[in-house]
Amino acid sequence: MGLRSWFRRQLNGEQPRIDLVMPARVMLKPPARAGLDLSAIPAPWSVTRLQSLFEAFAHQPSSATDQAARLARHQLSKFWLAAPVDQLQPLYEGEIGDLQRLQLTGPLVLQHLATDEIRWRDQLLQGLEDPSRAAERINLLLALMTYTKPRKLSVADPLRTLPNWLLNDYCVYCEPELAAPVGLLEPARSKDPDTKTEIEPLTDRRGEDAMVWFRDEALVARMLELIQAYGADSFAEDTLKELAGLRRVLAQLWLDVETVQLQTLDQTTVGAVTRAMILSGFGSELTDDADVAARKQLSLAGADFRSPAAPAALLATLLFYPLEAVTFETTEGLPAWFVELLHELAAKSVDR
Repeated sequence: MGLRSWFRRQLNGEQPRIDLVMPARVMLKPPARAGLDLSAIPAPWSVTRLQSLFEAFAHQPSSATDQAARLARHQLSKFWLAAPVDQLQPLYEGEIGDLQRLQLTGPLVLQHLATDEIRWRDQLLQGLEDPSRAAERINLLLALMTYTKPRKLSVADPLRTLPNWLLNDYCVYCEPELAAPVGLLEPARSKDPDTKTEIEPLTDRRGEDAMVWFRDEALVARMLELIQAYGADSFAEDTLKELAGLRRVLAQLWLDVETVQLQTLDQTTVGAVTRAMILSGFGSELTDDADVAARKQLSLAGADFRSPAAPAALLATLLFYPLEAVTFETTEGLPAWFVELLHELAAKSVDR
């Protein structure tokens, strides 16, 4: 374009032609620094590999599997910090979230933290409490949860401030008193509507109707009094009838709860009353035909220790048998918390 043509365009107010077909290339001078952190290049990782490391520590605890599980936990914790905030829900509801829940129900969270893990936990906690990082709050919480023991972490007003997709797992792990675990609110249903459940219901009082009993301190005290009364007078008919009804409700609660929440249920008053009932020796009592049928059904339900539902079926079964009549040739395949419970029952049974 000549000087005369350019001058004419300026006088006429003509604008330069814009190409609406091909994008324009704009070359800018690069800044002196782009602000990249070059201190370390992140290493890739596999969901399947992390899962195997967590499971290896749960099933074969050793110094080697412990160290590997700790490194895997840190990798997942860092992932939550860098995850897009608008993609947290689909990530948590998928295989990545399964890894998180696997840790929350596994033995690693019960171990003491190493020195560097304590520093990491404290950094995350400071970030969670920093108002200027409110937009990262859920990322920080997900990264932090597995570095705290059950019931040792709380956030302000979780029922209002946490998203629904995270709220239940938070309540189950951090503050179980805020809400009953999912799976206790409704009786268990078969995944296939055309398939009958393996065990016929032991009672009509199930789910939330049953859980309200165990949130009432007066009712729980009455339950324990009944159990003690059985020990003092095992032939009182009224006591036998009430205890038989309570036993069926307890057993059904264990059968109904979601398998991932079995340990949480054990930490509630349901677990305490179940222990007391088993140790009382009431398992030797069969008060009617319904008890006979329940014992027969339950005797086969917990046979496969590899099943995630095995601890529930075994606890329900122990309620219908004398403790001394039940022996375990092996506890392989059972979760650590349940094996510990069995040892506790066995030790207290000897002391009776």
